[in-house]
Amino acid sequence: MAGSPKISTVFQAKALYAPKFMKNVYKYIIAAVVISAVVYFSVSFENLEQVKQQQRAVTFNATEYAMDFWNNQLNGVLDKAVDAEKLIELFNTNMAEAIEKYGRAPGVSRIYAYLLKGEGKIHSLGDDFLDISLKEPWTNPDIRIISGFYIPGNAVRDASSLVDVSEFSDTMKFNEIGSEINKIVVKEVIRPFLDNNPRVGDTVGFIGATQVAQDAVEETPFGQLVSDSAEGKEFHLVKVVPIRLELE
Repeated sequence: MAGSPKISTVFQAKALYAPKFMKNVYKYIIAAVVISAVVYFSVSFENLEQVKQQQRAVTFNATEYAMDFWNNQLNGVLDKAVDAEKLIELFNTNMAEAIEKYGRAPGVSRIYAYLLKGEGKIHSLGDDFLDISLKEPWTNPDIRIISGFYIPGNAVRDASSLVDVSEFSDTMKFNEIGSEINKIVVKEVIRPFLDNNPRVGDTVGFIGATQVAQDAVEETPFGQLVSDSAEGKEFHLVKVVPIRLELE
């Protein structure tokens, strides 16, 4: 029986050590569970984002996007269009102010887009343009409205400020939208207008978009005569993509 106190002491030590040991075990188990959960959900979230991006890439349709832009969004910003005479005068006298007040660009650029509106008389007709005189005595043109079946650039898209390039995974989609919008302009604006057989001297009302380089008037102001030859007079004109175009 002499050894029983030692055995009792050992059991007591183990009994005292056991709770501490189990606490540490629990801590390690909980930590492992938490780490596993964090890793699992991080991977799951990353995979979910990848799936969403893939789905957006697959389901993106530039034609549908452009139609929604045209039918449901664009009307809401047309009241911001600036009077064409006022804007051209500002281009010629203070391009920096024109850019600050009215210019729009999807990123860092030296070309800015503008919404403008006005009314004038058809000065001359070309295969793919209408030269419009905005003021009496209607002797010289002030703007050139594009009326061909191919529209270059992205004036309508950019002037509206409704399409944010950062929302797209690549610039190709962004450019596709601009191209599809231009196709709508041809179908919904230009063709119906030409069907009405416009003639020189007719009065037209318009809302449109233009893209103007920062240095566009450094050499020649808008509206100024550039050349005068047997083929006719050529003026330096603001080129406008029509959004609304009607014979008055």
